[in-house]
Amino acid sequence: MNKILKRTWRIIRKNFGSLLLFETGYRIASFWLIMRVVKKALDFSLRQQNISYLTAENYLKILSHPWSIALGILILLLILLLFLIEVSALLSGFYHSGQNRKVYASDLLFEGVRRTFFLLRYSRGAWIFCAALAAPFLTVWFLIREISYVRVLEFTARQIYQMVKPHWVLYLLLAAVLLISFLFVFALPYCILEKKKSWRGIREGIFLLRKRKKQLFGGVLLIQMLQFLLTVLAYGAAFAVMVGITKAVRPADTQITTVLIWGGYLDMGIGVFAGAVQLVLNLAFVYAVYAGFHKQEKEEIQLYALMKNYAWFSRIGRRKAAAVLTLLLVLCESAYLTAAAVSNDNVVDSLNPQTKITAHRGGALKAPENTLSALSYTIECGAEYAEIDVQETKDGELILLHDNSYKRTAGVNKKVWEMDYAQVAKLDAGASFHERFRGEKIPTLDDVLNFCSGSLDLNIEIKYNGKNKGIVNKVARTIREHDFAQHCVVTSMNYQFLRQLKKIAPEIRTGYIMTMAYGSISDAEAADFFSVKYTYITEDFVREAHSLGKEVHAWTVNYRGDAKRMLDMGVDNLITDDPIMVREVQNQESGNTDTGFFELMKYGLRI
Repeated sequence: MNKILKRTWRIIRKNFGSLLLFETGYRIASFWLIMRVVKKALDFSLRQQNISYLTAENYLKILSHPWSIALGILILLLILLLFLIEVSALLSGFYHSGQNRKVYASDLLFEGVRRTFFLLRYSRGAWIFCAALAAPFLTVWFLIREISYVRVLEFTARQIYQMVKPHWVLYLLLAAVLLISFLFVFALPYCILEKKKSWRGIREGIFLLRKRKKQLFGGVLLIQMLQFLLTVLAYGAAFAVMVGITKAVRPADTQITTVLIWGGYLDMGIGVFAGAVQLVLNLAFVYAVYAGFHKQEKEEIQLYALMKNYAWFSRIGRRKAAAVLTLLLVLCESAYLTAAAVSNDNVVDSLNPQTKITAHRGGALKAPENTLSALSYTIECGAEYAEIDVQETKDGELILLHDNSYKRTAGVNKKVWEMDYAQVAKLDAGASFHERFRGEKIPTLDDVLNFCSGSLDLNIEIKYNGKNKGIVNKVARTIREHDFAQHCVVTSMNYQFLRQLKKIAPEIRTGYIMTMAYGSISDAEAADFFSVKYTYITEDFVREAHSLGKEVHAWTVNYRGDAKRMLDMGVDNLITDDPIMVREVQNQESGNTDTGFFELMKYGLRI
């Protein structure tokens, strides 16, 4: 194994600078291209379906549409093609390193395109399987880190995780996929360098793996540990440099915001770096194993073989020609990064000093959720609103309950529509939180409005469970009976509920709860504001909502850095389990106090 690892290091070291430059440029360009294509494809699919925005509620309908499926397949093919070009370029570089030949970043790009073109031509459609089978093992780190930046994919991953239970089944499936992918990685040199048909290359790659399987598995494990260490070191060093520069050049009142904004981009960049390190190290190891058993004929770089006939090339020489081409690539990448940095440096552009604070589930940090004790805590901590969840019992009484079942909060495995209020009144909603709250009752909406009158405004979320079609009328009537319309807002994930409420009681402000948000929100006329999961809120979303005269409420914000970022975006209301923490962030912001280096590091690293 030591011999293989030494050979791996030699082929990386020979053209290390060119590999680094190529991977940096190619990763940035391909990642930007994929992000743009995904956005354009999703926008196009929404237009074809006459839908203005994508939410969790219409998510399955939109993505199962023929246009979405067709565009998704095309995007997947594009990703596989870009992956194949990158792999071809790196294997070509390793081949020339093995021949003790110097190559440049531009050489790698042209060689990657050339070899991929030949693979597509002689393997026909089989290249798809070759790339798809090898990709998971070679790109797993990149996918894990970068998938969160494509919000639709991130939401899809969360949905799959929630649906597959027990979760160990999903982990086992992923492990099996990675193992199978590892078996097919060794086919790549045969398919790309020797131009063998995909199925034959796969057979020979598996045969090669079987001959040295013990050594290979040990080497691969060592390489995974090395790339993890490199990523951690790069992550810490990059954030330390970024925080140091921020402390040196930014005013004290914008330092936290700068760290949060640039920390996000830096986090994305480290994901790209981790993916590049993984691909280079693993492919170099694969090539080192392959080269140990196969002697290849020397082959000149094809681009320069073709260019020899041109007089200008013979005058300036190969090295200068490669330097010019590489410089052009660097200039293009630098221009793009500079433009992106300038366009996104929007520190405190839309700050909203009037941002309100809402305690989540009545104030569930210090007391049982959706209870009078929780509301009492919210009043004490100075939040402007408390968010409560309203459902309907079997006999039509409006009570506070988040889940469809009483099991989590009251220990009774019954659905809310299976028990009448006389039974619910006997339940203990406090003991599961803490012994001192034993005997806490599940309150009715009437109880809550009486308790909060003159002390606390409410965000009343109407839960939809398929059994409560008449609940909107009852909520509106109860609010009017208590003369509470000016001291509450009503929200729901069910947009039809909001439409009903606007017809019945137009004086009550309404909010549309969106687990995710993508696209235009201009058609949501029944919503006076949008209550969105904070991870899906962007400056553009806030700007569009405000241009429509509507507010943006962010949920559930429990981390100081997220609270600061939402405040800087101009969000109108922060829904949180920790109102005191959000208030402290607001006070710190208004005080313009200097923040220490290590505290800024904590913001950037989210610890």
